[in-house]
Amino acid sequence: MSLPTGATVVGIKCSDGAIVATDSLISWGTFILTDKGVKAFKLSDTIVLASAGLTSDYQMLVSRLQASIKLYELNQKRAISVKALSKMVANTLYQQKMAPLYVQTVIVGFDTDGPALYTLDMGGSLIPEEFTAAGSGTQTAFGVLEKDYKEGLTVKEAEKIAVAAVKAGISRDAQSGGEIRIMSVTKDGVAERVVEN
Repeated sequence: MSLPTGATVVGIKCSDGAIVATDSLISWGTFILTDKGVKAFKLSDTIVLASAGLTSDYQMLVSRLQASIKLYELNQKRAISVKALSKMVANTLYQQKMAPLYVQTVIVGFDTDGPALYTLDMGGSLIPEEFTAAGSGTQTAFGVLEKDYKEGLTVKEAEKIAVAAVKAGISRDAQSGGEIRIMSVTKDGVAERVVEN
């Protein structure tokens, strides 16, 4: 059985924040459910999670995390850090390893430690990155990222690269498509916009 895990998700850590860009096509095999799907989610005023994989799995993961973040912040009396949330996601995925959630996850955020980007596989591996890609469009997206990424990019500069990487994924991957959703995180919070492909 092939799993409906198509997507192109890109993340870039920047000098002044971090950014994710995703496609919006949600399909099951050869059937397109929608080309306006959401694959990036604002989890707090400073953290965004984007995911490729089985739509119901990442929607359930996001729902669980939203509740866990509220509990964490109630108990700790402070906002959750990007690293703490990323560890929470890693633990959740690891605990499910015998019945895994079919997700590849990218987390970006900005907190007292500055900008951060983490990538996680469905087993809960937690890897800090400067840039990353996830989903079935990964190989093509990485080609653009490896060619154009430079240390010290601003969010504005990185947005152009992220959009180009997702467009490359969409152009070569039949399971990626639709519009491109961009979410950036800086010290000022989360900004979101959609670009037509």
